[in-house]
Amino acid sequence: MKKNVLLTLCFAALGVFFSQTTWAAKPKKESKPYEWKMPALTGNADFDQYLLKCDTINTRISSYCNDITFYQMRPVVVTENGQEGEQEIDRQWCMIDPETNTLRSSNAAFKQNLDIILSYPMLVLEMTSLATYTASATTALPNLGMKSISYAKYLKAGPKMIAAGGAEMKKIYKAARAQAKQIKDLKAGKVDDDYARNAEVEASSVDAGSASMATLISTQPVYLAKSSFEQQMGEVKKQDATISIDNYDIPEEVE
Repeated sequence: MKKNVLLTLCFAALGVFFSQTTWAAKPKKESKPYEWKMPALTGNADFDQYLLKCDTINTRISSYCNDITFYQMRPVVVTENGQEGEQEIDRQWCMIDPETNTLRSSNAAFKQNLDIILSYPMLVLEMTSLATYTASATTALPNLGMKSISYAKYLKAGPKMIAAGGAEMKKIYKAARAQAKQIKDLKAGKVDDDYARNAEVEASSVDAGSASMATLISTQPVYLAKSSFEQQMGEVKKQDATISIDNYDIPEEVE
Protein backbone atom coordinates (compact mmCIF):
# COMPACT_ATOMS: atom_id res chain seq x y z
CA MET A 1 0.00 0.00 0.00
CA LYS A 2 2.84 2.36 0.98
CA LYS A 3 4.58 1.47 -2.28
CA ASN A 4 1.48 2.43 -4.24
CA VAL A 5 1.23 5.72 -2.37
CA LEU A 6 4.89 6.47 -3.05
CA LEU A 7 4.46 5.69 -6.73
CA THR A 8 1.42 7.96 -6.87
CA LEU A 9 3.34 10.79 -5.23
CA CYS A 10 6.27 10.29 -7.61
CA PHE A 11 4.04 10.45 -10.66
CA ALA A 12 2.28 13.53 -9.26
CA ALA A 13 5.65 15.22 -8.67
CA LEU A 14 6.75 14.37 -12.19
CA GLY A 15 3.49 15.79 -13.49
CA VAL A 16 4.12 19.07 -11.70
CA PHE A 17 7.70 19.14 -12.98
CA PHE A 18 6.71 18.57 -16.59
CA SER A 19 3.82 21.04 -16.38
CA GLN A 20 6.19 23.73 -15.13
CA THR A 21 8.96 22.90 -17.57
CA THR A 22 8.82 25.02 -20.71
CA TRP A 23 8.85 22.90 -23.80
CA ALA A 24 9.27 25.55 -26.44
CA ALA A 25 7.59 24.33 -29.58
CA LYS A 26 9.07 25.77 -32.72
CA PRO A 27 6.76 28.43 -34.09
CA LYS A 28 5.28 27.57 -37.44
CA LYS A 29 6.89 29.42 -40.27
CA GLU A 30 4.56 31.69 -42.18
CA SER A 31 3.93 30.32 -45.62
CA LYS A 32 5.27 32.57 -48.33
CA PRO A 33 3.95 32.74 -51.88
CA TYR A 34 5.93 30.31 -54.02
CA GLU A 35 8.42 31.99 -56.33
CA TRP A 36 9.69 30.22 -59.42
CA LYS A 37 13.35 30.78 -60.22
CA MET A 38 14.59 29.60 -63.60
CA PRO A 39 17.78 27.53 -63.26
CA ALA A 40 20.47 27.04 -65.87
CA LEU A 41 19.49 24.60 -68.62
CA THR A 42 20.80 21.06 -68.27
CA GLY A 43 21.59 20.18 -71.87
CA ASN A 44 18.96 17.43 -71.81
CA ALA A 45 16.21 18.26 -74.32
CA ASP A 46 13.28 16.74 -72.41
CA PHE A 47 14.23 18.22 -69.04
CA ASP A 48 15.03 21.61 -70.54
CA GLN A 49 11.69 21.71 -72.33
CA TYR A 50 10.05 21.19 -68.95
CA LEU A 51 12.05 24.02 -67.37
CA LEU A 52 11.29 26.38 -70.26
CA LYS A 53 7.59 25.50 -70.10
CA CYS A 54 7.55 26.22 -66.36
CA ASP A 55 9.24 29.56 -66.97
CA THR A 56 6.79 30.50 -69.73
CA ILE A 57 3.77 29.62 -67.60
CA ASN A 58 5.21 31.50 -64.62
CA THR A 59 5.65 34.62 -66.77
CA ARG A 60 2.07 34.39 -68.01
CA ILE A 61 0.68 33.83 -64.52
CA SER A 62 2.61 36.86 -63.26
CA SER A 63 1.36 38.98 -66.16
CA TYR A 64 -2.22 37.83 -65.62
CA CYS A 65 -2.16 38.69 -61.92
CA ASN A 66 -0.19 41.94 -62.08
CA ASP A 67 -1.25 43.65 -65.31
CA ILE A 68 -4.78 44.52 -64.21
CA THR A 69 -5.73 47.60 -62.21
CA PHE A 70 -9.04 47.33 -60.42
CA TYR A 71 -10.88 50.62 -60.10
CA GLN A 72 -13.68 51.21 -57.63
CA MET A 73 -17.31 52.07 -58.21
CA ARG A 74 -18.37 54.86 -55.86
CA PRO A 75 -20.84 57.75 -55.69
CA VAL A 76 -19.32 61.07 -56.75
CA VAL A 77 -20.80 64.09 -55.00
CA VAL A 78 -20.29 67.33 -56.90
CA THR A 79 -20.15 70.59 -54.96
CA GLU A 80 -18.78 74.04 -55.75
CA ASN A 81 -15.42 73.42 -54.08
CA GLY A 82 -15.49 69.64 -53.64
CA GLN A 83 -15.94 69.86 -49.87
CA GLU A 84 -18.17 67.68 -47.72
CA GLY A 85 -20.99 69.74 -46.18
CA GLU A 86 -21.38 72.05 -49.18
CA GLN A 87 -24.60 72.12 -51.14
CA GLU A 88 -24.82 69.15 -53.46
CA ILE A 89 -24.92 70.09 -57.14
CA ASP A 90 -24.91 66.60 -58.61
CA ARG A 91 -24.45 63.00 -57.54
CA GLN A 92 -23.44 60.16 -59.89
CA TRP A 93 -22.09 56.65 -59.57
CA CYS A 94 -18.74 56.47 -61.37
CA MET A 95 -15.59 54.41 -61.73
CA ILE A 96 -12.88 55.86 -59.48
CA ASP A 97 -9.15 55.37 -59.14
CA PRO A 98 -9.06 54.74 -55.36
CA GLU A 99 -5.49 56.01 -55.06
CA THR A 100 -6.17 59.42 -56.62
CA ASN A 101 -9.99 59.73 -56.30
CA THR A 102 -10.18 60.65 -59.97
CA LEU A 103 -12.72 59.49 -62.55
CA ARG A 104 -11.97 56.57 -64.85
CA SER A 105 -13.67 55.23 -67.96
CA SER A 106 -16.13 52.47 -67.10
CA ASN A 107 -15.96 51.17 -70.68
CA ALA A 108 -12.18 50.86 -70.46
CA ALA A 109 -12.50 49.11 -67.09
CA PHE A 110 -15.05 46.67 -68.54
CA LYS A 111 -12.82 45.90 -71.52
CA GLN A 112 -9.88 45.20 -69.21
CA ASN A 113 -12.01 42.90 -67.05
CA LEU A 114 -13.32 41.11 -70.14
CA ASP A 115 -9.76 40.47 -71.35
CA ILE A 116 -8.97 38.91 -67.97
CA ILE A 117 -12.11 36.77 -68.10
CA LEU A 118 -11.47 35.52 -71.64
CA SER A 119 -7.79 34.73 -71.14
CA TYR A 120 -8.37 32.73 -67.94
CA PRO A 121 -9.55 29.41 -69.47
CA MET A 122 -6.76 29.47 -72.07
CA LEU A 123 -4.12 29.95 -69.39
CA VAL A 124 -5.65 27.22 -67.22
CA LEU A 125 -5.48 24.88 -70.21
CA GLU A 126 -1.81 25.71 -70.73
CA MET A 127 -1.13 25.07 -67.04
CA THR A 128 -2.80 21.67 -67.35
CA SER A 129 -0.43 20.77 -70.21
CA LEU A 130 2.52 20.96 -67.82
CA ALA A 131 1.68 17.42 -66.66
CA THR A 132 2.94 16.02 -69.98
CA TYR A 133 6.21 17.93 -69.69
CA THR A 134 6.57 16.81 -66.08
CA ALA A 135 6.28 13.16 -67.09
CA SER A 136 8.99 13.55 -69.75
CA ALA A 137 11.27 15.42 -67.34
CA THR A 138 10.81 12.73 -64.69
CA THR A 139 11.91 10.07 -67.16
CA ALA A 140 14.86 12.22 -68.24
CA LEU A 141 16.09 13.01 -64.71
CA PRO A 142 18.38 9.95 -64.32
CA ASN A 143 20.11 10.91 -67.57
CA LEU A 144 21.38 14.13 -65.97
CA GLY A 145 24.01 12.22 -64.04
CA MET A 146 25.33 14.15 -61.05
CA LYS A 147 23.06 17.08 -61.98
CA SER A 148 20.02 14.95 -61.16
CA ILE A 149 20.55 15.59 -57.43
CA SER A 150 20.25 19.37 -57.71
CA TYR A 151 17.60 19.35 -60.45
CA ALA A 152 15.23 16.82 -58.86
CA LYS A 153 13.61 19.60 -56.80
CA TYR A 154 12.37 21.31 -59.98
CA LEU A 155 10.04 18.40 -60.65
CA LYS A 156 8.14 19.51 -57.53
CA ALA A 157 8.65 23.20 -58.21
CA GLY A 158 6.49 23.20 -61.33
CA PRO A 159 3.36 21.80 -59.64
CA LYS A 160 3.93 24.16 -56.68
CA MET A 161 4.02 27.11 -59.07
CA ILE A 162 0.82 25.92 -60.75
CA ALA A 163 -0.98 25.52 -57.42
CA ALA A 164 0.07 28.92 -56.06
CA GLY A 165 -0.42 30.74 -59.35
CA GLY A 166 -3.74 29.05 -60.04
CA ALA A 167 -5.14 30.17 -56.69
CA GLU A 168 -4.12 33.78 -57.32
CA MET A 169 -5.47 33.69 -60.88
CA LYS A 170 -8.81 32.39 -59.63
CA LYS A 171 -9.03 35.33 -57.24
CA ILE A 172 -8.34 37.81 -60.05
CA TYR A 173 -10.77 36.03 -62.37
CA LYS A 174 -13.62 36.17 -59.85
CA ALA A 175 -12.98 39.84 -59.13
CA ALA A 176 -12.94 40.64 -62.86
CA ARG A 177 -16.26 38.87 -63.36
CA ALA A 178 -17.79 40.69 -60.39
CA GLN A 179 -16.69 44.10 -61.60
CA ALA A 180 -17.69 43.46 -65.21
CA LYS A 181 -21.22 42.66 -64.03
CA GLN A 182 -21.28 45.78 -61.85
CA ILE A 183 -20.26 47.96 -64.80
CA LYS A 184 -23.01 46.43 -66.95
CA ASP A 185 -25.48 47.21 -64.16
CA LEU A 186 -24.10 50.75 -63.90
CA LYS A 187 -24.74 51.27 -67.61
CA ALA A 188 -28.27 49.94 -67.15
CA GLY A 189 -28.95 52.44 -64.34
CA LYS A 190 -29.26 49.72 -61.67
CA VAL A 191 -26.54 50.96 -59.33
CA ASP A 192 -27.55 52.92 -56.22
CA ASP A 193 -26.74 52.82 -52.51
CA ASP A 194 -28.86 49.71 -51.90
CA TYR A 195 -27.19 47.93 -54.81
CA ALA A 196 -23.74 48.80 -53.44
CA ARG A 197 -24.60 47.68 -49.92
CA ASN A 198 -25.89 44.35 -51.22
CA ALA A 199 -22.73 43.93 -53.32
CA GLU A 200 -20.57 44.60 -50.25
CA VAL A 201 -22.49 42.00 -48.22
CA GLU A 202 -22.21 39.47 -51.06
CA ALA A 203 -18.46 40.06 -51.34
CA SER A 204 -17.96 39.62 -47.60
CA SER A 205 -19.58 36.17 -47.77
CA VAL A 206 -17.17 34.93 -50.43
CA ASP A 207 -14.20 32.82 -49.30
CA ALA A 208 -11.00 34.59 -48.29
CA GLY A 209 -9.45 33.86 -51.67
CA SER A 210 -11.79 36.34 -53.29
CA ALA A 211 -11.88 38.91 -50.49
CA SER A 212 -10.51 41.54 -52.86
CA MET A 213 -13.99 41.72 -54.41
CA ALA A 214 -15.13 43.65 -51.34
CA THR A 215 -13.09 46.65 -52.52
CA LEU A 216 -14.68 46.86 -55.99
CA ILE A 217 -17.68 48.92 -54.92
CA SER A 218 -18.32 51.23 -51.98
CA THR A 219 -21.00 53.59 -50.74
CA GLN A 220 -18.29 55.95 -49.46
CA PRO A 221 -18.69 59.13 -51.57
CA VAL A 222 -15.95 60.99 -53.39
CA TYR A 223 -16.31 64.79 -53.31
CA LEU A 224 -15.26 66.71 -56.40
CA ALA A 225 -15.39 70.39 -57.23
CA LYS A 226 -17.79 71.24 -60.06
CA SER A 227 -15.02 72.44 -62.39
CA SER A 228 -12.87 69.35 -61.74
CA PHE A 229 -15.80 66.98 -62.22
CA GLU A 230 -16.76 68.57 -65.54
CA GLN A 231 -13.18 68.43 -66.81
CA GLN A 232 -12.68 64.79 -65.76
CA MET A 233 -16.08 63.68 -67.00
CA GLY A 234 -15.32 65.24 -70.38
CA GLU A 235 -12.18 63.10 -70.66
CA VAL A 236 -14.06 60.00 -69.54
CA LYS A 237 -16.78 60.50 -72.15
CA LYS A 238 -14.17 60.89 -74.87
CA GLN A 239 -12.58 57.58 -73.88
CA ASP A 240 -15.92 55.84 -73.50
CA ALA A 241 -16.85 56.94 -77.02
CA THR A 242 -13.88 55.03 -78.43
CA ILE A 243 -14.69 51.79 -76.57
CA SER A 244 -18.12 50.26 -77.09
CA ILE A 245 -19.18 47.50 -74.69
CA ASP A 246 -22.83 47.21 -75.71
CA ASN A 247 -22.25 44.08 -77.81
CA TYR A 248 -20.12 42.26 -75.24
CA ASP A 249 -21.61 39.73 -72.83
CA ILE A 250 -19.90 38.23 -69.80
CA PRO A 251 -19.08 34.56 -70.57
CA GLU A 252 -20.25 31.72 -68.35
CA GLU A 253 -18.04 31.15 -65.32
CA VAL A 254 -15.47 28.37 -65.62
CA GLU A 255 -13.80 26.46 -62.82
